[in-house]
Amino acid sequence: MSAVFQPRFKSPLTSTASCKPAGFSFWEAASMRAHRILLWSALVAGVVGSGLGCDGDPSPGDPDAGLPDGGPGDAGDAGPDGGTSYFTCDVSRQLGCNPDERCFFYRLENGGQGSQCRPGPCDPVLQDCPSGQRCTYLRTAGQTERACVEEGTADEGAPCQLTGPSEGLGADTCKKGLICTDVSREDGGTSFQCVRFCHDTAQCAAPLQCNEVLWLGGTVELPLVCGNQAKACDLLAQDCESPLGCYPTTGTPACVSQGGRGEGARCEFSNQCTSGSACVGTSEGLTCRPLCRTSGGPPSCAQGSCQPLQGHPEVGACVP
Repeated sequence: MSAVFQPRFKSPLTSTASCKPAGFSFWEAASMRAHRILLWSALVAGVVGSGLGCDGDPSPGDPDAGLPDGGPGDAGDAGPDGGTSYFTCDVSRQLGCNPDERCFFYRLENGGQGSQCRPGPCDPVLQDCPSGQRCTYLRTAGQTERACVEEGTADEGAPCQLTGPSEGLGADTCKKGLICTDVSREDGGTSFQCVRFCHDTAQCAAPLQCNEVLWLGGTVELPLVCGNQAKACDLLAQDCESPLGCYPTTGTPACVSQGGRGEGARCEFSNQCTSGSACVGTSEGLTCRPLCRTSGGPPSCAQGSCQPLQGHPEVGACVP
């Protein structure tokens, strides 16, 4: 298994002049524009970690591998420096939770991310509310929770707007299964459109993929929505336009925002690492390692050996 997930962070539509929730953090940088992260990559002969199978035993998951298109914004520091990984259920397959729970990505107090089984009155993907209602997120008195609300009339991709009070989140004009959020336009601006909640790319209309994560404020949950694919690239040539870097995925490598962690630094996401490297599982845990050509030739390893990445046999990582 190679890099397994690369969501993009977005802010939903708000009706106030400032949409920064308490505890402003990196994820809200670049004027609340979308940010992108990649989970760790696995070596063919490496140590895989993080994630739980449905029996609760540690095992490599099989989350969705969808990627968005590249975009602007300062990659910054995508999470905590090292420490325990908190991926305890499979978001894509919805495995590892009790029947009354759903698996969501969520924010840790230290700024990192994980996956967690969370109870709630409804599922924004399954849309299990009573007839005429939809499951979405509502903010009340600073707290954001999943709730059943009246269904709107706007289709996926259509313009949308708020219909509730000034603080209200989720009271918008979108139909069941959708939420109103900012979407990047080809001219570089943004507009507010209805986008679809998802747990997996199979729930998105092609060519969209389940690869964007909403920053809602007032909740630790990071629900996924359908987004565009990323631009393909060459891992060894690193041919993405600045400030993006080329990182491995379970499919075609893609251009995404790059981080600044150097060789040997602890990581949870591949694009926490500098371009030309990836977050891989080794005997030392999850660390940033330079990419190399497994057949020899540049780029080669200054130290260690070139171990191939699963899904990318021509590309490896330099492992001590």
